[in-house]
Amino acid sequence: MRIARYPANERGRDFVVGDLHGCRALLDRLLEEVAFDPERDRLFSVGDLIDRGPESMRCLDLLDEPWCHAVLGNHEVMLIDFFARALALGGRVVWEEEHDFLRNGGGWVRRELVEGGTRVGPRLMEVLTQLETLPHLIVVGTAPERFHVVHAELVRPAGASSLVYRDKDIDRDFAHLPVSERERLEEVVSWSRRLMGRGGGGSVPETVEGLSPTYCGHTPGFSPRRMASHICIDTGTYLPYLFAEERGHGWGLTLVEPRTGIFTRAEP
Repeated sequence: MRIARYPANERGRDFVVGDLHGCRALLDRLLEEVAFDPERDRLFSVGDLIDRGPESMRCLDLLDEPWCHAVLGNHEVMLIDFFARALALGGRVVWEEEHDFLRNGGGWVRRELVEGGTRVGPRLMEVLTQLETLPHLIVVGTAPERFHVVHAELVRPAGASSLVYRDKDIDRDFAHLPVSERERLEEVVSWSRRLMGRGGGGSVPETVEGLSPTYCGHTPGFSPRRMASHICIDTGTYLPYLFAEERGHGWGLTLVEPRTGIFTRAEP
């Protein structure tokens, strides 16, 4: 479980952006709208930079920017898993068409990352190295302005005494947890939909005492949702690109400034 910690931004503003899924032009529009200053401001990403949208490589280029910090999303996990076999074969890519990565929008790698359609080249190796070192969780600042960034959810196992992990668990690097629980955390923070998959949420409160605001993505919805101190800002960025009938239905990319709580939206 990799955790990255950043101090509060004393020079400028912080923003968190939802799942990009290859939609870099929408992000550029949002950054222009909020007058983002790369010399002073910082951008945090909930992950899923790639797949489905038209500009996955331009989204990956964000990892080279000193002002952008991303967590590992499940689509990045699938990309790493897909190329693990190629690395074991000395760099020869075997196109497993039924692999989850290719079935979920990863086809762009054929033309943009794989040399000659058959080999793992230097640029792909750079990408894999970057992705394999991305944190699963980002902690920014201290209370009362502290916030977290995670791809999916910080939920505890079913039957646990509390629904979610709290700041004190994070501050101890989860080292006090049983080994089995620590091992499941990597999967949970990238894949879980126990909270946001509930729809209306039922009896789950908007906030939980002891857990700072935790911005997440992974589960698309028309608008940001708050549940158990999680704020989900995946608003279906890629859907209008995949399905023409979804254009004009409110799907888009969401950007939030944690300090002010102001959300900004861009639609294709």
